[in-house]
Amino acid sequence: MQEEQEQAIPCPICRKVNPAIETLNRQINQARSVTDKAYFARKLKAKVEEVLEEHGPADDPTGKACRSVLNLRKQTAELILKAQKLAD
Repeated sequence: MQEEQEQAIPCPICRKVNPAIETLNRQINQARSVTDKAYFARKLKAKVEEVLEEHGPADDPTGKACRSVLNLRKQTAELILKAQKLAD
């Protein structure tokens, strides 16, 4: 129980969307082909962009941390999409 509390995401926006993002990450990791990974990467990138838009500018430490994590997720999705272009 205490471990769950330590892992709680303080930002309500990120906390709400985290299950969907984690599902997309899992789908990317489980996909066998670059094409399949790219399909989920597109969805992940769109979801992250949507959340970044909702999040708005980050003035507080929690908001900055959330935006940093979201931007890393977006960069990961973009790398997968670049890999697909190279494979085509």
